[in-house]
Amino acid sequence: MVAIILVNWHGADDTIACLESLLQVKDPHFVIIADNASQDDSADRIESWLKKNETKGFVSEYKLLRLDANYGFAVGNNKALKVAMQYNPDYCMLLNNDTEVEPDFLKRLLKYATDNPQYRVLSPCIRYYADKNKVWFSGGVLTYASRRGLYTNADVLNVPDAPFPISYLSGCALFFHSSVLNECNELLYNGFFFGEEDYEFALRMKKQDVKMMCVPQSVVYHKVGASQKNTNDSRGLGRSYMYYHNRLICVRLHCSVFKFNVIRLLTCVNCLRYFKAYTGSWSVAWKLIRHLVKDTTTKVGFSYTDFRSLMFDGDYFSFDTIK
Repeated sequence: MVAIILVNWHGADDTIACLESLLQVKDPHFVIIADNASQDDSADRIESWLKKNETKGFVSEYKLLRLDANYGFAVGNNKALKVAMQYNPDYCMLLNNDTEVEPDFLKRLLKYATDNPQYRVLSPCIRYYADKNKVWFSGGVLTYASRRGLYTNADVLNVPDAPFPISYLSGCALFFHSSVLNECNELLYNGFFFGEEDYEFALRMKKQDVKMMCVPQSVVYHKVGASQKNTNDSRGLGRSYMYYHNRLICVRLHCSVFKFNVIRLLTCVNCLRYFKAYTGSWSVAWKLIRHLVKDTTTKVGFSYTDFRSLMFDGDYFSFDTIK
C-alpha cells in the first residue's frame, strides 16, 4: 500500500485535476490532502469532490486534513505523513498538487522498489505538463557547492529508458520506503516555510547513506512554465534571496564549518553580481550580501513570518532594494 500526500493552498482546480488523474491508477494506494488553511473555498470544493468520487477508481481511502494555519510545504507534508503512518503504508509519496500522472506511474515505481530494496528513495521522470515531451526534472546529483540536474529540459528521447542513480530529487514527486521515516524525526526540514526542502533532504539522506534512483518510465506531468522570466520587482528579488538563504542554511546544517564558509563565499560572489543586475545598485547589492551573511550565521530557517515580510509586506530589509 502506498500513501500519496498532496498539500493544497488556494489550489482546488489543480488539486482536483491531480485527484482525477489518480483515479486511473490501479495499484493500491490511499490519498491524504493537507489543506494549509486556504482562505478561499478550496477545502470545501475538494471535500465535495471527495464525497462524489470516494467509490470511484482504485483509491482505498481519501482523507482531507484541514490544517489550522498555513504551515507551508514542509510542515504541511510532515503533518499529513504522521496521519498516513497510522495506516502502516509500505511506501509513501509526496506529490505536488499541480501535477497529473500517467496511469502506470505508481506501478513502475513499485516494481522497481520491490525488485531493488536497496534503493529506498525514488523519483519518477517529471515532465512539463505544457510540453509532455520535455523533461522538467528527472533527479540530479549533489555537487561540492550545490546540485546539478540530470536531463533537465531535455527531450524525453534523450533520457535513458533504464533507471539511473541520483543523489538529489525534487519534492514535487518523491517516492520512498516507509522505513526512511523511522530514521528521521520529520521527512522534510520544518525550518523552511518554503524553498530548498528537497536539497536539505538530499544532504541528510547522503549522510545516512540512503540510496536513490530515478525510474524514467514512471511519468508525472508538472504544471510549470517551460521557462521562467526574471522580473525587476522586489518579490522576484525576495524569492531569489530566500532560495540562496535556505540553500546556505542546508550547507551549514550538514557540512563542516570550513566547507560552509567556502561555499558561502562562492555564493556571495555570485549573488553580488546577480543582486547588482537586479537592483541596479552596487550599494544595495552589498547591503543584501551583508544581510545574507548575517542571516545565514544566526538563523536556522526561514519562517512564515519571514516569508510574509520578504514576499508581501516588503519590510524584511531595512533599506530599499529596488531603485
